[in-house]
Amino acid sequence: MYAVISDIHGNLEALEAVLRDVPDGTERIYCLGDVIGYGANPNECCNLVRSFEMPAISGNHDLAVTDLSTDLAWFNPVAATAIEWTRQQLTEENTHFLRTLLRIMQEEETLFVHGSVRDPDEYIVNAAVAQENLAVLKKEYPDVQVCFFGHTHVKAISPSPNGPITGSETLDLTSGGPYLVNPGSVGQPRDGDTFASYVVVEDAPYGVRVAYRFVEYDVAKAQAKIRAAGLPAMLADRLAYGR
Repeated sequence: MYAVISDIHGNLEALEAVLRDVPDGTERIYCLGDVIGYGANPNECCNLVRSFEMPAISGNHDLAVTDLSTDLAWFNPVAATAIEWTRQQLTEENTHFLRTLLRIMQEEETLFVHGSVRDPDEYIVNAAVAQENLAVLKKEYPDVQVCFFGHTHVKAISPSPNGPITGSETLDLTSGGPYLVNPGSVGQPRDGDTFASYVVVEDAPYGVRVAYRFVEYDVAKAQAKIRAAGLPAMLADRLAYGR
């Protein structure tokens, strides 16, 4: 059994709550990137990812913060401001950690990406893009049964055996795949709820089962830290609405 998290975005309160929620017996926690960006605790979040020895890949914010040649015009002004702030906060050790992360990772029949199968920075935002990526997955990774992706901050699965993800539920992905699975965001959900979201995966000889878990955390504390740091107020406000 293992867990998959994504898009922590410097939200220490959310990350700590998720780590407390991870069930006993979980062998490892995979991170799909964007450990930093937006939130007020980039170093603390990096330190936790490192201390738990999470297999992790790099997100677009991780890259932008550590690569000073990145053209921040690709980001909206609020995100660009957060990137510049985070660059000033990160320790040299954590900058090196983020800079050396891979962009894609495969372990046996499972693939881990930040954006999509065909492009680490692509957003899988609708059924058409999902189908295109499933086709690439089948062609380039024929042995992969499940591909976990993040980047959108929205819980999703394609093809979905049970319809939209509307609550904590367990999905049987033993047959009918391959599947694309987005665990949602730990630190900045954008699907209309305020919970930190992640998945726990049972990968055994009898099949693959993915359980979505929603975790409450101290939103007000995370908001107060963002405001105290002088980051754009919108980054604090949106945590209360899940947008």
